[in-house]
Amino acid sequence: MRIIGMDIHRVAAEVVSLPDGEIVKFGRVQMLRNKLEEFARRELTHDDHVVTEATGNATAVAEVLSPYGG
Repeated sequence: MRIIGMDIHRVAAEVVSLPDGEIVKFGRVQMLRNKLEEFARRELTHDDHVVTEATGNATAVAEVLSPYGG
């Protein structure tokens, strides 16, 4: 299981993970449905847990990513 963190902004999110105590940067993902889905298909597994900050569009991001990760 990996824990993926997303720092969500209006235009993009910064995405990181912390396996084995080292930060792994996934980079920026644009806040567009097709870009979020592309990221999720490419990077997430059903064992992953995605943590987002509580912002106005966090619920929408969770809805897009939920079919791909935990």
